[in-house]
Amino acid sequence: MRVPVFTTFVTIFLIVATTSGTLSPRQNRVKKIKVRKGPVDTDVYERGLVFEDLSAKDIIDEAHTYYKDTGIKRFPGAVLGYVTPWNNHGYDVAKTFGAKFTLISPVWLQITRNDGRSYDMPTHDVDKGWMKAVRKANNANHTINILPRVMLKQWTPSDIKLLLSNSQEQNQLAKMLTDTAKAFHFDGYVLEIWNQLVATRADYSIIIRLIKSIAKQLKQYNLALILVIPPSRGVPEEIFDHKHFDELADDVSAFSLMTYDYSNVQRPGPNSPIDWVRQCVERLLPDARDPRRAQILLGLNFYGNDYTIDGGGPIVGHQYLNLLQSYKGKLKWDNSSAEHFFSFKATNGRHLVFYPSLLSINSRINLANELRTGISIWELGQGLDFFYDLL
Repeated sequence: MRVPVFTTFVTIFLIVATTSGTLSPRQNRVKKIKVRKGPVDTDVYERGLVFEDLSAKDIIDEAHTYYKDTGIKRFPGAVLGYVTPWNNHGYDVAKTFGAKFTLISPVWLQITRNDGRSYDMPTHDVDKGWMKAVRKANNANHTINILPRVMLKQWTPSDIKLLLSNSQEQNQLAKMLTDTAKAFHFDGYVLEIWNQLVATRADYSIIIRLIKSIAKQLKQYNLALILVIPPSRGVPEEIFDHKHFDELADDVSAFSLMTYDYSNVQRPGPNSPIDWVRQCVERLLPDARDPRRAQILLGLNFYGNDYTIDGGGPIVGHQYLNLLQSYKGKLKWDNSSAEHFFSFKATNGRHLVFYPSLLSINSRINLANELRTGISIWELGQGLDFFYDLL
């Protein structure tokens, strides 16, 4: 019987003190290491960095570099990159590597509901200058579509039920979306509302009708709709399953599949075991020949987790590089999850760190190629610059 991945890593976390060295206080000090930055003449494949036997120094030395020809797009399918206002580096990534993306989703918009059954969607985060700069990558063979992500902010269950039951309110909401898109020249929206709607225990058929209605009205203005969907959890009643996919596939342009956050502080382990990622896609569309698989944007996390005795939590690129400076030696590669990890003991206790590596990302891109899906990345500012050589 195969031991579940997360159980394996809980065990590792508890016993790794006996198998890894303990760093002295002097060794624990963060050392300034001279690193290369910016464009270089060879990509990560040519430099031999996409492999299992990876050291902390390899990553620290090379993480801020990228191949000088940023106009090369290796992955043939759709590539969606999320960008957030609180991470400015993501804005730079979208401009520098624009030719590698077909879709950019800035996390700008939240819909609030007023007492008078009207809606507001503040646009103070919208950056027209940045949008223009990103679109400079457009040419006869490549187009980047900008679709801001939209969520519902501080909606009560009764607010949602009113929306689901009132066609007039639905039309009003859709009109606000189309008017805003026309005003700011958006190409559509990424809609992240499925989990919120389902949480009210509303009938799935009503939720699907709402999304179809919004999609239909957006299409009248040549605006696309991408729906964010949760991953499979292998339970009989999935939050989003193949039946829901079938009902929405003709109306929704693509589905942003959140194949990450598999583990957490309660059960430390890999961020996104590769067999689980495969199952999430195959449960939605079992037929490998189904052309609709191209509508699935397989989720890649460009963040990781630092697990500690006290719990720990998510980490982004610069935090990961700081942790690597406290670690000596090579990272460990787990074949089961296809992820790198490492562990070390610091003055504040033991750390177990999972963060994407070139090999783990490359493995998932290869999987997306095999499954004939697109990919979506959360989020661009959280990763390391040399990751984009892979796209």
